[in-house]
Parts: sequence; structure tokens; C-alpha cells
Amino acid sequence: MRKFISFISFLLFLSLGLFVSSCKKKPAPQTKTSFEVSLTNQDSLEVIHLIDQFFQYAESGDATSAAGMLVKLDNRDVYSEPQLLDNEELKDMVSLLKSLPIQSHRIDYLKFSETYENEAKVTAVIMPAHDNVPEVKTVFYFKPIVYLGKWKLSVIDSHSDDKTIIDKDKKDSMESEYATEMRHKEQH
Repeated sequence: MRKFISFISFLLFLSLGLFVSSCKKKPAPQTKTSFEVSLTNQDSLEVIHLIDQFFQYAESGDATSAAGMLVKLDNRDVYSEPQLLDNEELKDMVSLLKSLPIQSHRIDYLKFSETYENEAKVTAVIMPAHDNVPEVKTVFYFKPIVYLGKWKLSVIDSHSDDKTIIDKDKKDSMESEYATEMRHKEQH
């Protein structure tokens, strides 16, 4: 009888141990911010339209119009009104765009988080792949901002301590998730 009770006790402890360890391994579910929950398809479409417009200008050689679309946000007060680029910033962006003969672009992903903290990764193709030569490309990180219900486009500026919101090791999975979501939307 004593062996039976010891055996039952052992099984109970083993079961309890397995139960506790299985509880710890469950990843925390990703929660959306209230801003993300409030977004509609129209918001995504507006941001996509802004990005496409920027690159239409850049691809047609109108670097001034492309750069003129961009705004900047005061990182000390993220709720302040986004400002147009100053003359020096505008000149630098025009110079950058003129130095890149952009042929086409593709949006790799959009990630929304807050009115002032969103991210769009866009690959700009400078020379398409041909024969055995891979495509020549560069990447732009945009920071779409919504202010008073209107979307504006800002570029993430790593020189001013601006950071992307997607961790480096999660960018590939974010691209895959975005591509899957876009395919799903096209089918419906």
C-alpha cells in the first residue's frame, strides 16, 4: 500500500511539473495598440498612395517634388505638428534622390504602432536583375505620421538617432507577414 501511495504521489508531482513547465513555454500573445485597432484599410491605402507618389516623382527624375512631400517630426514633442524639411534638409534629400537612378520600388512592409511611430520599408530598384547580374537596390525606411487625421510621410533618419520600430532580427518575418496579408486582400 505504501508503494502504491508513493507511486501515486510521484505521478502527481510529475504531472504538476509537466503542467507548470508547459505553462512557461507559451509565448505571450502580441497585443495591438489602441491606435492599431482604430486603423482601417483606408489608412493603409493612404500611406501606400503617399509612398507610391514619392517614388513616382523620384522614378521620373522629379527629385524636388519627391523631397517636397517629406516632413519631419520634433522628437522632443512627438504630438507637435510635423514640419516641412528645412532648406538644407531639402537640398540633401534632392541630392540623394538625384544620385540614385531609381527604376522601380516595392513596399516590403508597413507596421503601424502609434500616430507618430510607424514604419514602412521600401526597396528601391536602381537596376533590375539581368542575365547573371542581381538587381542593384537600396532600402528606404519611412515613418508615416498621422496628424489631425491626415497622413504625412517622413524618412527615418539614422543620423538624428531616429530608429526603426521593427527589430533587425524580425524584419524578414515582417516582410513575409505583409506579403501574405497583401495576397489575402487581393483575393477578397
